[in-house]
Amino acid sequence: MNVWQELEKPFFVLAPMDDVTDVVFRQIVAQAAPPDLFMTEFASTDGLLSPGRERVMEKLRLEDKPTKPIIAQIWGNDPDKYFAVAKELSKSGFAGIDINMGCPEKGIVARGCCGGIIGNYDLAAKIIAATKAGAGDLPVSVKTRVGLRTQITEEWATFLLKQDIAALTIHARTVKEMSKVPARWEEIAKVVKLRDEIAPKTRIIGNGDVINRAHGLTLAAETGVDGIMIGRGIFHDIFAFAKAEHEPTPDERLAILHAHLDLFETTWGETHSFQILKKFFKIYISGWYGAAELRAKLMEANNPSEVRAILQKNSLQVTV
Repeated sequence: MNVWQELEKPFFVLAPMDDVTDVVFRQIVAQAAPPDLFMTEFASTDGLLSPGRERVMEKLRLEDKPTKPIIAQIWGNDPDKYFAVAKELSKSGFAGIDINMGCPEKGIVARGCCGGIIGNYDLAAKIIAATKAGAGDLPVSVKTRVGLRTQITEEWATFLLKQDIAALTIHARTVKEMSKVPARWEEIAKVVKLRDEIAPKTRIIGNGDVINRAHGLTLAAETGVDGIMIGRGIFHDIFAFAKAEHEPTPDERLAILHAHLDLFETTWGETHSFQILKKFFKIYISGWYGAAELRAKLMEANNPSEVRAILQKNSLQVTV
């Protein structure tokens, strides 16, 4: 089964984000307004085959009853390890496997992984072939950028499209640019045209600066992409994937935060650092007078119990 072919176009995907799109946050997004497809955090193939495997496997933990298909994203630079990991994942309940060829984190890129693979055609081909061989019936996709230090959209996309992959996500910036410049969606439109000529069955997903579903629908109409991926937009609006515009009330935001706290504790106990949760506070504590001050207090908390106490103490101060 190829999940990419079954999705009604234009479909929406929550981007893979490290320490963000874990099993807990995916469930929170699903409760608020789910995308059509989820991706995990990105997991290291080296780590998955190392003595520290158990910790890395947490990045690929699945919900008990997923409401939407979930794609496992992996990264590394050893084709043999991609094969071994893909073979294992093919039996793990995922809807597909995605290869990270776009993350701009400097340390990872310097090792020739993720965004550091861009332009390394021989290695990229070997990685894709090995992953497909290990994945069996699972579809294999790639998420990448338009270049490493300079833009090579057409050359790089043409190469990838010739590898017979199920889907190709294009983030419309180079690795060097990270997220410091506006995404160039005209580059994504070029990839769509190349796809039509080279690999008509490959799904093209556009990524970069998408605010919400309405914005994504406009971009899809303008560029012809099959799907839209939202990453940082979810931090501005937990209802980014909602089919109808929805502005959550302060009470709704706080209820979702409480749900996130509860699920985090239930899922991870004390095995995961509470500090991870702090990056989510800006999603829930915003949109009303005094929100910034409340958020600053929460950032001083040391555990979920302290967060709840602060919220209880400041509950009467929450006004639109």
